[in-house]
Amino acid sequence: MRRSVGLLAAALLLACRGEEAAPGVTVNLEPFASASLPTSLLGAVLISPDTACVVDRYRIQGYCVDVRGDSLTFGQPGEGPGELVMPTAITRGPHGDITMSDTRLNRMSRFTPEGVFVSSAPTGGMTIGLSGLTDSTALTRHMARGDPVDAHAEIHLGTGEVLRKWLPDPSVVACRTPPGPGQDKIGAAFPAGTGIVHVACFGEFLLWHPSGSGEAVVIRSPTYTERFTSEETIANMVRARENNPGGFDPGYTAEDYRARASPWYGSAGVDPEGQLWILRLREDEGAYADIYDLASASFTGTAQLQGDVSMIDILGNRLIALRRSDGLTDNEVDWYELPED
Repeated sequence: MRRSVGLLAAALLLACRGEEAAPGVTVNLEPFASASLPTSLLGAVLISPDTACVVDRYRIQGYCVDVRGDSLTFGQPGEGPGELVMPTAITRGPHGDITMSDTRLNRMSRFTPEGVFVSSAPTGGMTIGLSGLTDSTALTRHMARGDPVDAHAEIHLGTGEVLRKWLPDPSVVACRTPPGPGQDKIGAAFPAGTGIVHVACFGEFLLWHPSGSGEAVVIRSPTYTERFTSEETIANMVRARENNPGGFDPGYTAEDYRARASPWYGSAGVDPEGQLWILRLREDEGAYADIYDLASASFTGTAQLQGDVSMIDILGNRLIALRRSDGLTDNEVDWYELPED
């Protein structure tokens, strides 16, 4: 999107120098097609420009729909070949196939675009994120024993062996607000060839590990604004901790939650020009995607999407946005054409 966003390059020069800049919306995108989706979802991925797939975690299966509204399901509950117990991530393979990871079975299952089971592969640990598939490897958000929650790994699809691992270096950024335990970094793995991007301090920084490089390139977000959890949500979280004192955040109080910044960035994709589009989670201000040029490691601009968007993905010049159509239960997927000159 250098084509549309490039017109504002001069106005955004301060951002490229790593200083604060006015966020500014560079383009307002309108979807050209929409389709309905199940209500309990994880992940969203384009397996072709016209077809989007998600994990239907309620029915424990995969679900795909195209721009015409035609749909198919694949996988079913169970522990046998092609079956699923706790699917948590979905991605496209190098030949248009679909792969889902299962955190309970510690394996990935691969299906054809028509939903026919092909093969399984071990993940070597509990995998809650999956991307960058090649014929022999995958990039995962990994949770092997002893790993922090934001570890990423490249694993061998035949054996599940961890070939290499990326961990954010806490010394390269200075967070404005001390985050809670295990929540100073969130991140996502991106397709093979682009490297790994971690989101640091809830979105104040990007830590990009280019392919073949052991060093992190730090990019400050000029749109980042700290936001904190609402009092209503805090009360619900405290009640949940009281009902399950041994669960997440044991011993946390309302003051602990009140002092902790909320995540800023969500899912992302890379366009054909090597630009990272990453969803900015600001439901009260609309849906935006911040755009970064990975070649120059600089902020490029922002695109506005329609509705309450929770996930995005990019394939070629198409972007999909998973949108809650009534704010809670009903989901839609919107297709966008990325703008050209």
